[in-house]
This record gives sequence, C-alpha cells and structure tokens, in this order.
Amino acid sequence: MGMPLSPAEKVELAAIPCAAIGAGLAVPAAGFPVEVGILVSGGALVLLVQGGMRDVWLLLRARRRKTPPARIAACMCVESAVGLTVLLAGVALVGFGLTNPVVLRPVPVALGAGGVLAIGFALKDFVFEWSPWRIRREKNHAQIVVRFRAK
Repeated sequence: MGMPLSPAEKVELAAIPCAAIGAGLAVPAAGFPVEVGILVSGGALVLLVQGGMRDVWLLLRARRRKTPPARIAACMCVESAVGLTVLLAGVALVGFGLTNPVVLRPVPVALGAGGVLAIGFALKDFVFEWSPWRIRREKNHAQIVVRFRAK
C-alpha cells in the first residue's frame, strides 16, 4: 500500500474531476475546430501549469514552516520533463505545418482534461536524475535546486 495522501493531495485529487467537468462545460455542444499541434501544446501547458501551481503551494508552505534549505541535485521533475517535451512536439507540429484540424466536443474535452490532470497527479512525486541515471520518488521536490552536474 502506498503512502497516505496529504490534505493538499486530497484537494488536488478532488479538483481533477471538477476541472474536467468545467472544461467540458466550456466547450459548445456543436464543438469547435482546433489544430492537433495546438491541442497537443495545450495539453502540455495544462500539465505544466498544474505542476507549477503545486510547486508554488509547496514553496509557500515550506516558507511558513521554515523547512531546511533546499538541497542541490542533478535531476528534473518527470512531470515537467514530460510537459516540456510534449509542448515542444506540439509547437514543432504547428511550426512545420504537420497538423490537421479536429473538432473538439464537450465529452472528449472533459475526458482529455481529466486524463492530463490525472497523469500530472500520478507523476508529481517522481524525478529523473542524470548523475547517476535513474528515476526515483522524491515527495515534495519543489525545494530541490537543479544543477546539471552533481557535486
């Protein structure tokens, strides 16, 4: 069995279906066309904003609690790495004109938004290190100072 969820994690988990439903309700019933590359980039931005909001919350909480100073590590948040990679892929699709329009309708938008947010929640505690190369769990890693070389 995994670690118990913190109150903040419970709030985030409860907010995912609410945000998904809200996204679906924001789409006209008839749908609207959007380029695939823009859709891919938009999903990546949602993932990055979700992680950014969580990191801001963790940093504010750490300041209030006066937690010890951040440690230095040669790593990156998996959620951010996935988000940046997908964002660049979406921008490349648009930039090279390799994208076609699709019509977005409410239910697929709600499912897509919920899926992206659920993936972000699932990846939130993982970082990948490149010295040595590995993926590991690092809960509340917002206070890690990222360096490209480990000391």
